Amino acid sequence: MGKHAIIVIKNHKNEYLQYYDEIWKSYLFLNCKIDNRHDINKVEEKVQNDLDIKLNKIECIFKGKKKHKKFSESDKIEKEYEHYFFDVDLVDRPNTIEKDCFEIDNVKYKWFSYDDLQKDARIQEVNRDIVSYVKEFE
Repeated sequence: MGKHAIIVIKNHKNEYLQYYDEIWKSYLFLNCKIDNRHDINKVEEKVQNDLDIKLNKIECIFKGKKKHKKFSESDKIEKEYEHYFFDVDLVDRPNTIEKDCFEIDNVKYKWFSYDDLQKDARIQEVNRDIVSYVKEFE
């Protein structure tokens, strides 16, 4: 079973940060593999490394866990996942991530409202479950 943290970062407009994943061909929430809900350091390191933010500028709160099955685009099979949801607040966020769309180390990032996430056909096709869980844990 794959255990992953789903990293929920919102901006001042109540939009969710997504990155474009080439394998899934979709925007997704930042995520990383973890062992359990206490692996906050891995979540913080992921945010620090991907967004080039100092560790002392990251506040991470565990919100909940969901165990479910979904199709894996990389392995092309249905897999069971255990997703741990974390709200991450970026204190003194850098100006680079305040733009609607931006790029860091050749990774494309974009802010989506919840309605935008629901209206995007590809996001709904591959990540509808995660989008609904994020709203459930607010």
